Amino acid sequence: MQLDFLFSPEFATVMPVLIPIVFAILVAVLSEGVRVAVKRVPKGLPDAIAVIGFALALMYVYMLGTEVWSNGVHTFVLSWSGGNYVMAADEFSVLMMGLFTFMGLVVALYSVGYMKKDTGLAQYYILLLIMVGAMNGVVISTDLFTLYMFYETMGVCSFILVAFRRTWEGIEAAIKYLMMSAIGSTLVLMSASYLYGLTGTLNLALMSQALQAHPENPLIPILIALLTAGFAVKGAVVPFAAWLADAHPAAPSGISAMLSAVVIKVGIYGIIRINTLLFPIHTIYFDWPLLISILALVTMTAGNFWALTQKDLKRMLAYSSIAQIGFILFAFGTATQFGYQSGTFYILVHALTKGLLFLCAGAFLHAVGSRDLDDLKGVGKMMPVTGAFFVIGVLSLMGMPPLAGFYAKFLILAAGVDAGINFTGYYLLFTVVALFNALLGLGYYLRMIKTVWFEPLSEKVRSAHRASPSVILGMGILAVALLVIGVYPAPIYSIAEAAGSALYNYVDVVNAIMAARTP
Repeated sequence: MQLDFLFSPEFATVMPVLIPIVFAILVAVLSEGVRVAVKRVPKGLPDAIAVIGFALALMYVYMLGTEVWSNGVHTFVLSWSGGNYVMAADEFSVLMMGLFTFMGLVVALYSVGYMKKDTGLAQYYILLLIMVGAMNGVVISTDLFTLYMFYETMGVCSFILVAFRRTWEGIEAAIKYLMMSAIGSTLVLMSASYLYGLTGTLNLALMSQALQAHPENPLIPILIALLTAGFAVKGAVVPFAAWLADAHPAAPSGISAMLSAVVIKVGIYGIIRINTLLFPIHTIYFDWPLLISILALVTMTAGNFWALTQKDLKRMLAYSSIAQIGFILFAFGTATQFGYQSGTFYILVHALTKGLLFLCAGAFLHAVGSRDLDDLKGVGKMMPVTGAFFVIGVLSLMGMPPLAGFYAKFLILAAGVDAGINFTGYYLLFTVVALFNALLGLGYYLRMIKTVWFEPLSEKVRSAHRASPSVILGMGILAVALLVIGVYPAPIYSIAEAAGSALYNYVDVVNAIMAARTP
């Protein structure tokens, strides 16, 4: 049997979607088959299959990236009912798929040690693999129906994973997450229905051309608001972020890392990609970037003030994620190419940073049995490696050189100043508010470092044990990445720069989709 097609560039676009799903099926089939044969699932079997699946998917993302960076937008065409169905990847799609898959791999490695005492590990890895495959599907979808189906698949997996340990806290958080996400999904579905009625298509390229032909339609502002609100629920944008502070603490820490690092970024992807593609920034009368900027300022301010009042470490980190989403949205709200590049770079750096912090918080919780900051006093002295990784993450989140977060935050503030000087003056005021929030965050960032390293040991910390090797490996990969990017940011920033430019210059994607649709 010829398997050469599996390594063909033509299939590279869809393989990062298919491979995690195929390996999820393998986990189910092999785990159940072995359980039936020998009455139990051998330890490490689901873990090993998941790690291999993520590693293979990441290899395909690299293959796709080389193709896209060399030849531009890459498409996969499936002939169906006399027409061509297209999936397309540009530089931004590749960066997002690489980030999703990389974080899935890191969390799978971390979970080998962190989840070893849990039951139902096969289900855990099945859901994790499908969730990553669905996220990869979102960013290469070229029509609203397929995008919505992948988006909902991701959501269902994340709901179940939040409640994976079947504690009352987890179940309550998952129900809240499910209810709010259902409202957001309904808004997206409603707006998609109206867009179909206006344009006669669900294809994003055809829809973009149809809407640009009639930019004065009075429904456009309403549709922008519906789409933005719908995706903002999953993106944890205030006032739609109430679910996040419950879901992050309740979920297993590897899933908390996924939620903060990548799942909420899919919501941000929906807001920015769809609005940019359908409602061009500088050509319609409704200023949606201003709406995004106002939401950004409200989000970062609310997130920071909520975080300042917390005593639960994971809840504090969850509110910090809300604040950082505000910074990401602020960059895209500048409506400049530099802003899009800076926002893309911050998506990458924040994912690594917050992923690291939630993994460290999980290691502390696993060792101490508590998330309360009073119980975690001095834990860094008992767990020096994990404590050092935690400090790296916090300093990066603060924007301290020479860590990756310094460049990411500086570039976002620079993008705000650039937009204020060269385009719209009120962005200078917005940048002052963003700078205030960057300083406001120091109040709880420094508190976390002080608690972990400079407080006398609490009673619970005295009996803490050090993290297992796989847990340290997962955290170490992210910590090293933040240090390397901080010391030598040029290679990663050049990738983010190209991805941000591709997102901003949406016409290339539209043209590629239209060309691929032609029989």
